[in-house]
Amino acid sequence: MAPARPGLDVALAGHIHRFLMKADYFQDHQDASRETLALFERLERQLATGRVELPEELPVLDRRLARVIEKIRSERDWDFDLQELANHSGASERNLYYLMKRETGMTPYRFYQRCRLIRVRKRLVDCQCDVPHISWYAADEGFTHLGRFAALYREHFGELPSETVQWRRRLLVEPVMEPADFAMT
Repeated sequence: MAPARPGLDVALAGHIHRFLMKADYFQDHQDASRETLALFERLERQLATGRVELPEELPVLDRRLARVIEKIRSERDWDFDLQELANHSGASERNLYYLMKRETGMTPYRFYQRCRLIRVRKRLVDCQCDVPHISWYAADEGFTHLGRFAALYREHFGELPSETVQWRRRLLVEPVMEPADFAMT
């Protein structure tokens, strides 16, 4: 279906791109759900009215902050050290803390923790074994208290790690519907 007005497709793509850029810094499952709902409402409103509304531009991350984020994401075996992170970024610990909080909505440690949670989830979903050992993956990512890990995981993803394993197992057992099957239902 072609957009009702010239530029509408660009506006819709812009809203989706903005959402994907912000997704790196969702605070938790509720924040992600709220932002997703807002995206769908914006897209639906634009499609219904045909009015072109370009999304607000996202600010470019400060170069010091970009270095910190890259270090946290790329150095999987790195143990959190705010002083080392500050030295790496070229900012003081305090300035780094406030800079990251202001631009991403989370502290450096919270971002570090979030990256570790994402790695555990990815491993749970990608695991080729019948029953992935949640505790092994959590411990491998530095989570020493499994109860706290499960609570953080649930807060971030909206489900317990065991629920992730259950839906993954169901996907492996139940056949996936083909696009042609959707037309018949």
